[in-house]
Amino acid sequence: MALSFKVKAISRKRLIKNISLSFIFLFSVILILFSKSDYFFVNKFKSISNTYLHPITSFIVSPVKVASNLQTQFYEFRNLKIENKILKEEIMRLKKWQALAIHNSSENRVLKKLLNATNNDLSLVKTASILSRNDFLYSKMVIINAGLKDGIITEMAVINHRGLVGRTIDPSINNSKVLLLTDPNSSISVKTISNENHSILRGADDGIHLVSAFNKSEKMPKVGDLVVTSGSAQVFPADILVGKIVKVIKNNFYVLPFVDFKKIDYVQIVETK
Repeated sequence: MALSFKVKAISRKRLIKNISLSFIFLFSVILILFSKSDYFFVNKFKSISNTYLHPITSFIVSPVKVASNLQTQFYEFRNLKIENKILKEEIMRLKKWQALAIHNSSENRVLKKLLNATNNDLSLVKTASILSRNDFLYSKMVIINAGLKDGIITEMAVINHRGLVGRTIDPSINNSKVLLLTDPNSSISVKTISNENHSILRGADDGIHLVSAFNKSEKMPKVGDLVVTSGSAQVFPADILVGKIVKVIKNNFYVLPFVDFKKIDYVQIVETK
């Protein structure tokens, strides 16, 4: 009886052991299969995501990207606009400084020439600038910023670095008129450098040349002769450059002045020492 109970107990233990081993084996197999299936499902999900979900996501996100790019470009454009405005203002300032520098350089160059224009026989009364011009067909004169307070009187010689400009008329306290050589009412006593042929010149009708109104010598001067003031009329000092003879017609000759009357900015009023 006791032996039969013992055999049954041993059989029961073996059965429990076998069942436990079988369960452990089955559980291990299930775990292995689950891990394999999990990997399979994950890959399958990734494949489906790449195939279907990624295009949908890209389509949904693309407006956001476009809006972000547009915003970035807008900020860049605004910054470029501000920088462009700053650069334009800087260019304008530089152009103003350049214009001022060119003006000062030109003014200094003219003044240096004016300082060298007078010879030892002339006394400088005043250096003046042109205020306005009256350059009509039958009236050639300018107004300068020098007058009675500067020692300017009527019939004083006005020159620049190229030669004789004209003479002063109607001076006021601060300003004076200058009758240009090319005015039809202007007349000056001149002589040629080559043979000292004395004559009187007046403004020609074309407003550009000077034409002889009287020739002391019977022999006419030649084209190319240089003409200077003679000093005989006691209005203009002697030996101031006037111009060059460019044409001889019968008993008259024409002189082209050395002074460019359209480009006068500064003049000197001089007198004989």
